[in-house]
Amino acid sequence: MQAFAPGIYPRSDELVQATRDLDRGRTSQEAVDEQVERDLGELVSVQQEAGLDLVADGMLRWQDVFRPIVEAADGLEKGALTRFLDTNTFYRAPSADGSPKLSQPLNGGYIAPLPGPRLVTLPSPFALAHGTGIDPAALAEGVLKPQIESVDAELVVLEEPFLARAENGGLDELGAALEKLGGGPKLALWVTFGSADTLFEQGLADLPVDAIGVDFYATKASSVPEGLGKTLLAGVLDARSSIPEEPSEIAAFAGELRERGGEKIALVPNGDLQYVSAAVASEKLARLGNAKTEAAA
Repeated sequence: MQAFAPGIYPRSDELVQATRDLDRGRTSQEAVDEQVERDLGELVSVQQEAGLDLVADGMLRWQDVFRPIVEAADGLEKGALTRFLDTNTFYRAPSADGSPKLSQPLNGGYIAPLPGPRLVTLPSPFALAHGTGIDPAALAEGVLKPQIESVDAELVVLEEPFLARAENGGLDELGAALEKLGGGPKLALWVTFGSADTLFEQGLADLPVDAIGVDFYATKASSVPEGLGKTLLAGVLDARSSIPEEPSEIAAFAGELRERGGEKIALVPNGDLQYVSAAVASEKLARLGNAKTEAAA
């Protein structure tokens, strides 16, 4: 039994204010960088105190899960301001203006150095291709593969918010793209904020990744194939709710998943925790760690 928190973590009020002040010319980039480091230090402490198995940097410099990758890649550019799913947040949807290629992988502040075993979150090739007209396999090979090869991580989590809502499937396209990404760190496909019931029927568990992430606020536990031969990233924290979960309830649910033959389970949120405050996210991670301890007992 493991527990960790992929995705974008909420910024502190101080960091939000600092970035706003920078946009308005009221502070310096150096001051913002210092606040990012304070936020990162606090996040690392929260994860360590919770006993999480892999440490994440919370993507504190990422405006959304696509922007830094899009800005760094040739052949991609920021598109129209677009509502993200049914949330009250917006992002610049990627668009294509050529053959996509990442000549210089992201590093430094975008993927910050961390103590201990770590995870890195990136968009899945299907999500990155959404609305661009580019084949996900081309984005996997030209953009995501060089980025994945450049990181030092125990696990790369590929965030996928659109697959569960795709009208014409997408598993075959995604599978072909994921084939391009093997040979490096372990990979997890994290299906966020949506039901994976139909996806499992269509063969989600057969994708060429080491782990499958599922939103269990939208997916029935019975939809997970018995004896799943991959690690199950069980989305048991509701990233859209400010109400902290009960560790005992999470532990009991993890027990149900084990009874279905899930030998490898990692407790995770069902999506990016950025939709709650930093204080709420911190409490949720503490309870996630307690749930892991109870489930393992």
